[in-house]
Amino acid sequence: MNHIIYMNSNDLKRLSVLQRHLIILFIIILVPSTLVAQLKRERANKDPKIERTFFAPTNIGISTTENVDRHNLKSSIKHTFGLVSSGIDQFFGLDNGSNTKLSIDYGINDRISVGIGRMSFNKVVDLRSQYTILDQTISGSTPVSISIKGSIGIKTLSGLGYSFSDRLSYFGSLMVSRKINRLSLQFAPMISYFNQPFLGNKQVLKGLGIVGSYEINNRLALSGEYLSILGDRNPDTKNAMSIGLNIDTGGHIFQLFLSSTQWHSESFIMANNKDTFWKGDFRFGFNIHRFFGL
Repeated sequence: MNHIIYMNSNDLKRLSVLQRHLIILFIIILVPSTLVAQLKRERANKDPKIERTFFAPTNIGISTTENVDRHNLKSSIKHTFGLVSSGIDQFFGLDNGSNTKLSIDYGINDRISVGIGRMSFNKVVDLRSQYTILDQTISGSTPVSISIKGSIGIKTLSGLGYSFSDRLSYFGSLMVSRKINRLSLQFAPMISYFNQPFLGNKQVLKGLGIVGSYEINNRLALSGEYLSILGDRNPDTKNAMSIGLNIDTGGHIFQLFLSSTQWHSESFIMANNKDTFWKGDFRFGFNIHRFFGL
């Protein structure tokens, strides 16, 4: 039960000078704070950004302009199997060697995220960060979203005979995307540098990632991506292609896809993909993204 206390003039007279001063001070502090709080609640962004250009910060194998929100944590599991064309003996690739990557990303603020991951192929550990430069707005005053991503990869596979420095690789990408109604498109020029590439491979690789996504509804989206090598490439490597289905279950994003590559980061896709999607050289894979608000 709430109790309301009324004070009349006689009650006020009986208060000491100190008590009167404390009441006045309390009113001086409380009233402005209440007014400021009310003003903050009424303040609205008159030109909000476009929400969810893509379902996740990674489309299939290529990063997107979608970043991890402030104080949010994203955990991911990425998994690809062998070639579907291997037939029933290998259960259409499910029996073949698979590549798995586990990763965690954290949003420091609404523009900067940091992350760490480990891929089972070559036991590569990567440290990465992404910065959002621009967010596309609903009014069109900012017509595109722009992000940059940088990462350092470390091959921890034993028996290579490499020094620590030789095991390092570096990656940088500029991502530019635009959402038009339900359709999202992104272009991402990128570059990789390997301190000590495998025998016969190039030290520097340049590429262009093209990503597309069509949102069927709030829960489903079709997506595809193509990573083309620009200039010199490693021997026998091919441009990578993937198509997939994104499923939003509320707390998870599931991505089911067919891809020509088993690798899970752009620099190693450029360096190692040797299969061609249109020739039937594709494999089944899935990504699972889980978001936590901290």
